[in-house]
Amino acid sequence: MKDQLIVSHKDMTICDALDLMKKHRIRHLPIVNDSNEIIGIVSDRDLRDASPSIFDDQHKQFINLPVSKVMIDDVITAMPRDFVEEAANIMVEQQISCLPVEEDDILVGIITETDLLNTLVKLTGADLPTSRLEIEVSNESGQLSDVSNIIKEHKINIQSVLVYPSFHDPSRKILVFRIQSIDLRPLLKTLKQRNYQIIWPTELEMKT
Repeated sequence: MKDQLIVSHKDMTICDALDLMKKHRIRHLPIVNDSNEIIGIVSDRDLRDASPSIFDDQHKQFINLPVSKVMIDDVITAMPRDFVEEAANIMVEQQISCLPVEEDDILVGIITETDLLNTLVKLTGADLPTSRLEIEVSNESGQLSDVSNIIKEHKINIQSVLVYPSFHDPSRKILVFRIQSIDLRPLLKTLKQRNYQIIWPTELEMKT
């Protein structure tokens, strides 16, 4: 989460709120009271959607309204010790693009879609010089451990692991490894000898 927060009070005008968001290059503006408790939130999209056309006579009147007139006051929040995947799931289920973080009813941070994407990249090791290894296995206990041991035999470090169901067969699952090796050919040879189904890298990929 970001803990260097830009916030507004409910009496700030929509015009000033837009200027504040533009100045700090942010898309979401939490609205707090004097005790720094979150009472609402607005996004640049909310303000644009609610605003009359600049050619409309009501535009000037609108932008001088307080943000309390357009803010969302039923704010969904998270807590600092919530897990990243839980926060992401909330944002997907609620179809929201940011999640304020509060502790003891006090606003302490905010998470955005960009923050979650950056974190996902780091957690998976996609930002490091690693290779992707994708294997389809039967949905039985011990498969992850067995493949990990083969990787260990080749003295290769595992940066991250993801496991998800096979799209075409519920009795199977996909293991996705990020491993610290550029040349996977010796490892792939061992995996094939032990009858593992390799999804990635493909044969064509390995020949290039």
